Formats: sequence, structure tokens, C-alpha cells
Amino acid sequence: MLSPMNSHQQFWEEIEAIFDPKVAAVVPALFAERDSTYNPLANIERALRRPTKTNRKYLVVGTVGNGKTSELYHFADKLGEHRMIVLVDLWRHFQEGVGDPGALSRLEPWELLGLLGLAIHRAGEEYFGHKWGAEPKALQKALEDLRKSDQEDGPSIDVVGLAKTITIAASGVAGAIVGGPIGALVAGKIGQAATDTGLAVLESAGKSFNWRIGLPSRKRREDQDVRQVLDAVNGMMMALHQRYGRRLLLLVDGLDRAADERIRTLFVDSALLGDLICDAVWTAPRSIRRAHGHETRGFETQELCNVPVLRRDNPREPGLGLEFYRALVAKRVEAVRAKLPKPGPEDPFPEAVIDRLAYYSGGLSRDFVRMVQIAAGEAWDAKAESVTDAIVDFTLREARRLKEAELNRKEIEQLEQVMTDPERRLPEGEMAAALVDQQRLLAYPNETTWYFPHPLLTLALLKPKLS
Repeated sequence: MLSPMNSHQQFWEEIEAIFDPKVAAVVPALFAERDSTYNPLANIERALRRPTKTNRKYLVVGTVGNGKTSELYHFADKLGEHRMIVLVDLWRHFQEGVGDPGALSRLEPWELLGLLGLAIHRAGEEYFGHKWGAEPKALQKALEDLRKSDQEDGPSIDVVGLAKTITIAASGVAGAIVGGPIGALVAGKIGQAATDTGLAVLESAGKSFNWRIGLPSRKRREDQDVRQVLDAVNGMMMALHQRYGRRLLLLVDGLDRAADERIRTLFVDSALLGDLICDAVWTAPRSIRRAHGHETRGFETQELCNVPVLRRDNPREPGLGLEFYRALVAKRVEAVRAKLPKPGPEDPFPEAVIDRLAYYSGGLSRDFVRMVQIAAGEAWDAKAESVTDAIVDFTLREARRLKEAELNRKEIEQLEQVMTDPERRLPEGEMAAALVDQQRLLAYPNETTWYFPHPLLTLALLKPKLS
């Protein structure tokens, strides 16, 4: 018979759950804000608050796991009082709605436009309370005409039904008919009362079957052959603007997981996405900046780097980004304590423990959250009052093994070369680029963008003398 958990174990169980590296911090009460001096979304927010008739479009690039999704939700929350906002998570849609994540890397520009049209339809009807006219029929006809020209069979493309398969977040119109703020969606998991942010999530109502997208056999089409889809989507956005008098801000997350070749197809070879008549912010892989520079058509590229937990002049010393992770832990501990009948340990995460985990996370939020989760599990086993140095040692050892796995001799030499470079520059060549994509070589934004191996790799594997 299992013995009952003590209050400390109940606390650590909830901590382990709330530090889930697979879940972005979309609830405002759990969000820790980065210093605006190294957060490009702060600059974009200021730009979008200025009155202008020009449609502004941005690509926010970075590696997977550095907090782009959390930042995008917070960004939407802050702009909701000024804009109509529709946020689409493409990665989630292809995982859950389509059931084929690989199709994201085969997506054609006109297919992506069609998905955005479905998202706008759902936001208009179910969140803003808009009564659509002929606009959805125009989108349906455009999509069906293209499918027929490909000689593909299937049931009619039901725009209304398909729209319900896309999970979206929306805000920005007073009196919108959906009342569930985003905090309410996960209140049961974190014990946090719903906060009235105005940013509501409409969950998927099922899978998408009657419009197959991202097929490997589908041929590439030129922009001039698919303009009718763009026109239909623009018509939907214009209808919302005329009805509510607010400009639409489109936020699109998830393309940072798409293959480099597909990113080129969407943003370099095609101008369709740049011709949408709205302001837009898209997340994209960091590689687009390296591979295509300023070739993107109609988009300004901004980079969201890792939180600067290292100093450029002496990377063995922690940097100014530690405050971010202290705030992140404090917010989640507070949320757990609000849920439990007893507050739990007085000082579960001593500041020195947080700082050590933050430093060795390399400023990657997902790595930090994963390590805190590991530490919480160890604290549960020990029925501990706080995370000890011994628990941190174990956590770092486990995380280090994952980060070191399968590194070869040449890659190790490349990383050691960066460590001994006093300028901390990115080496030329595809190997260095691949190490960045693997999050073994990290970019930091303090001063100018500079590079250093993931600190976990410096625990045992990389041991050169630093200059």
C-alpha cells in the first residue's frame, strides 16, 4: 500500500506539472517578461501602435524552444485593446487537425493563404460575432477551382466546417461573443483564476479531412495562377475592417518548425503572403536570415535570441538574463501555492539554484523549464524542502548527456574554436549553422549578436582555456 504524500511532495508534484517544457507560457499569470533591450517584439509593438496606412509585416526568427510562442501570446495580449487580432498556431493545426506534421514542410503559399482564410472566418463568426456575406463562398470557390485544376477528387470544400478544425486565439473587439479568456483554459491545471485578458482561444472541434493540404505530389504553382485565393482572404479581412473600424493584426506561429526549402518557397519565391492587406507577425526558423538575408518579399526580419545568461567578455560569468528566470520561477511557484491547501516549502528554489540552472540552460527557456522539472522530480523523491546542490548536480548531469549525444570530433573542435575566439563570432560553413540549429551553439543578443557553446557542453566535454 502506498503511503500518503506529505505536503512537500504535493507541492513538488504540482511544480513538476507546471514546468512542462512542451507547454508555452500563454497564461499571463505565468509569463515572465524579457528586458525590452533584447526583445525585438517590444520594438514591433511600438511600431504597430503608431498610426499609419502602411501594412507592416515581420518575421520573428529564432531556434525552437527559445520562447517565441510565449512571447507571441503576450504580444497579442498587449495589443488587443488597439487591434483586431487573430493568432494561428500552424504546428498545432498540422499535428492535431491534419494529423500530419510533415505536411507543414510541403505547404504551398496558396494553401497557407487558405488556412489563414479559415482562421479569419472562425474568428469573425465565433469570436467577433460577425455575420459573413459572400466572402466565405469566394474562398471556397477559389480553393475548389484549384483542386479541380489539379484533377483531384473529393467532397466539396466546406469552409465553415473546416474553419472549426483550426485552433485560434482572438481579441480586439469590445463585446465579442466568446467570453473565455485564455487564463480560463488551463485554470484547472495550474490553480490560477482566469484573468480578463480579452485574448480568447477557440479550440479545434475536430480533424480536417475534406481538404487535403501539403500533399507530396502537389505541384508548385506560380503566384499569378492562385491570386484568387489571396483576393478571397483579403476580401474577408476588408469585411471585418469595414464592420468594426479596427485594423487586423495577424499572428502566425509554428513555421519555425518547417524545412528551410519550404520557408524559401513561402517567403522568398512567392510574394503572396506579403500582399495580405493587414499587419502581420510570423515566427520562422533562424536559418531564413542566414540563407536568404534580405530576400524575403515584403517582410522585415527580427531575431529573438536566447536570454543573455552569459557575459560576452567572460562567458564563465552569468549575465543579466538571470532576473528573467528568477521571475519565471516566482510566478509559477505562486500559482502552485494558490492551488494547494498548504503553501509548501518556504524556499523551494534558492536564488543560487535558479541562477545555476538558468546559466546552464544557455538562456533557452525550454531547456530551463525541462531542468526545473527534472529537479522537482528529484525533490519529490527526497521529500525535500528545497532543491539542493546535489539535486542540481544530478539535473545538470542528466541534461548534459542529452546535449552531448552523438557529437563528433570535428563538431567538438568547431565548438572549442568558438570558445577560444575572443570576439565570439559565428564560424563560416554549414557545420556551425547546423550546430546553431541543434542548439549546441547559441546566439546571444547583449551588445551585438555573439556565439558560445551551450553551457551544458562546457561541464565535461569542452575544456579549452578561454581567452
